[in-house]
Amino acid sequence: MIKRYFLCLLMFTVNYVIASQYNGRYGWPIQKTPKDIILCGQGENLAESMLVESLSGLAAQAVNNEKFDKMIWIDVNSNSSYNKIYNHLLKDLGISSPITMNLWDLVAYLKRKNVIKGYILYKADKLRENAYASYTDTDYSSNVATVYSGLLKGILIEESLEDKAISLGLKCLRDVRKESLDECFLRNKDKLNNSSALSIPPTVTNLRDYAISHKLMLYADKKELIDKVLEWVKPLSPILGWGCGDEYDFTSLISQWGHVNTATNWCWNLPLISSMSSKVQLEKNNEISPKDINFRDTLSCHSFVMSDGDNMQWTMGSFLDNTAYLGGMKDKNVNLSWTLCPIELSVVSPYTWNSLVRVKTNDYSYLEYGGGYQYPDLFAVNRPNRQELLRDFAKRVNVHLKELGIKIFGFICRDVASPAAQEAFQIYAEEIEGITGMIAVQYFPYELDGSIYWKQNKKGVEIPIVTSRYSIWDEVNLQRPRAGTPEYVASLINRDVMYNINKGDNMLTWTIVHAWSDFAQSSKIVDTPSIGVNPVQTAQDLLINKIKTVSLNELLWRIRMRYRPQQTMDIINSEY
Repeated sequence: MIKRYFLCLLMFTVNYVIASQYNGRYGWPIQKTPKDIILCGQGENLAESMLVESLSGLAAQAVNNEKFDKMIWIDVNSNSSYNKIYNHLLKDLGISSPITMNLWDLVAYLKRKNVIKGYILYKADKLRENAYASYTDTDYSSNVATVYSGLLKGILIEESLEDKAISLGLKCLRDVRKESLDECFLRNKDKLNNSSALSIPPTVTNLRDYAISHKLMLYADKKELIDKVLEWVKPLSPILGWGCGDEYDFTSLISQWGHVNTATNWCWNLPLISSMSSKVQLEKNNEISPKDINFRDTLSCHSFVMSDGDNMQWTMGSFLDNTAYLGGMKDKNVNLSWTLCPIELSVVSPYTWNSLVRVKTNDYSYLEYGGGYQYPDLFAVNRPNRQELLRDFAKRVNVHLKELGIKIFGFICRDVASPAAQEAFQIYAEEIEGITGMIAVQYFPYELDGSIYWKQNKKGVEIPIVTSRYSIWDEVNLQRPRAGTPEYVASLINRDVMYNINKGDNMLTWTIVHAWSDFAQSSKIVDTPSIGVNPVQTAQDLLINKIKTVSLNELLWRIRMRYRPQQTMDIINSEY
């Protein structure tokens, strides 16, 4: 007994130390808050946009170093979501009239304030039809220049702007036109911040300010360099931007090294927005209580769940206002639950998270999708301590899900049924407390057979991990018998429900909705646009009256009540 007591005490101490060491940032660097804001336009061309990003990044870095008290907001006035964030910023910082400057006046001003020391000279890569494809003749010098910008406090100057920079009395701190990213990484990795990295093509400007402010390494599509960088970045870190080439290739590498992909490639103004993360009171998500569910009804229940919510740039952008997505929910009678990235948003863009909570109703659910884009079965397989990292990751997720009131954890796997995936599910069940359940899809195909895996948590309670059975996806072929148009998927659900009713059974299943499938040519959707919410409305309207559409949280409670009734009743009676 004494030995067991000391063992328990030791485990408590270890867990307390781990918890106390976690700073609540989910791997994101800390950005200090400015006293004032300078508003500047995006620039008239790619070279000027790169320059503005570097000005923003260096101002943020100077604020972090307490050598400056202003940060830059790059004006993206065409985006209503960012305009709302900007207005919140002004209010919370007590700024009634932000400083407005044009590009070159801002350069001169920051030079006088000693925020910038000179410039980094680079050559722009040529514009491509698809910036995120891989090419053999890519010029990466803008990425190399971005690394040196943060280290040397030099603004990004493309060849075409050098005369203007010289006329302002700026000196060239480094000419990187012939330096490769590999050389840059080898020379500078000891000076850089390994809490993250930025994956970005050389013609995309977004997020360079964030990389500069925190002295991050940049990479693009060279696998040899990607592996070196991802190994060097400390585990459980957010990887910014988006990769080039095949999606699975670059996302799987991030998972294999024990990181999460944030899909932030079109985010704006992250330095300034993230500076408010400790200043904004986070609002809490609400889900239907199991005490409000009528478990005596015998209807089959079905949930529709939107994919791709781990995409931060999407949720921070027009997602809230776009009538194809969450902005279309207020005028619809549709039960559609949403995969999202609540943890990342709460840390980096708390205004976005709070806005999401304010429009939420009990008719649908919000779930944390993976804690970032990651594959549980591939997570940290390149590290010697995968299990330890998986558990540490799950503990971090747990801290935030409890804080935010998120009751469902979802994820995308390479192979849901694999031993590695099942190992991860077990660790999630043990470390993520108070969730109703989990959902799983595969990278391809999303839809599986609706199988349910059960994993026991530390209290001996079994937590369901439920796979999708159908997929609303604009692709119909023999290899995907349960995927297709809204009409087709509705007919499959109706057929399967009637078959089970004839056997004296009811069905509890869910459909994953491909966020990017447009059914304008393949479906007779009444409302436009033919993407997002409207295809779900069409499918729901075609379901027979023996099927009730419910939020995902309600579906998971019903699954628990059906398969583990006594255990579920005990939890409801003791915790709700």
